[in-house]
Amino acid sequence: MSSIELEGEAKEQYTIINDYNYGSELNVYKAYKKNDPECHYVIKSYKTKEIFERESQMLRELHDTKNIVQIVDVYLSQSIIICECALYDLETFLVHQDHIQRQEKKDGIIKDIISGLSELQKHNIVHAALAPKNIMYFQEKDGYTESWKLIDFSAACFVGSYYSYNAKIKLNYSAPEVIIANEKKIKIKVDFTMDMFSFGLILYFLETGHHYWDGVSEEKKEEILSTKYLPLRIHDPNACCVIKSLLSKNISRRMPLDKFMVFTNFTPV
Repeated sequence: MSSIELEGEAKEQYTIINDYNYGSELNVYKAYKKNDPECHYVIKSYKTKEIFERESQMLRELHDTKNIVQIVDVYLSQSIIICECALYDLETFLVHQDHIQRQEKKDGIIKDIISGLSELQKHNIVHAALAPKNIMYFQEKDGYTESWKLIDFSAACFVGSYYSYNAKIKLNYSAPEVIIANEKKIKIKVDFTMDMFSFGLILYFLETGHHYWDGVSEEKKEEILSTKYLPLRIHDPNACCVIKSLLSKNISRRMPLDKFMVFTNFTPV
């Protein structure tokens, strides 16, 4: 499949190197600025105006925030967003780590994630599709500053608005209420607790090196959708207690971000 043909100012400013992936909603390309070939960027080309407008709005709202991917340029005529370019995602990274390596790295990863979540909550935004694939490792232009950042805000919503069916989202890191809303194609009110459940599943992945649900197993899916606590197998009892609270099926009892930070002594970077 050929790359998108850039037009106008976008064509003057950027050159596409290669494609990252093609999807039902958007295509993603790697590019560089013509006046700075060493600095790479991501070009996101959207197939629907609705998704383009949603993500561009969210990224503008989150401009200059910590541990959130930053928008560089927007080209309305082509429904294109230019963002900073990452090195790799959390899922790819953790697949290559053993238990000891994960334990050595996890505190820094968690601090960056809660910093990003804290920024979202300050701006009343729910990511709604938080997963290891949507957490990526970035290196700043200075070549030294590195951090994990939240990416992909194409499904994000403001708190109090309504989340509706989104075929694009892979649901294996979603809260039960999000999975049900997708399956029944119903609208539900957006709340921070959606992201906290996803965060709990990410912590489980950090602790064990395994996805709780791979998105295929019907047995694991039923465990997530049931009203019972998930049968977690985590060696660290403190981590198990925290993750169990984040994965509460009772939304009102699901651990919020501020309580997580107090309980674990983690604070945003």
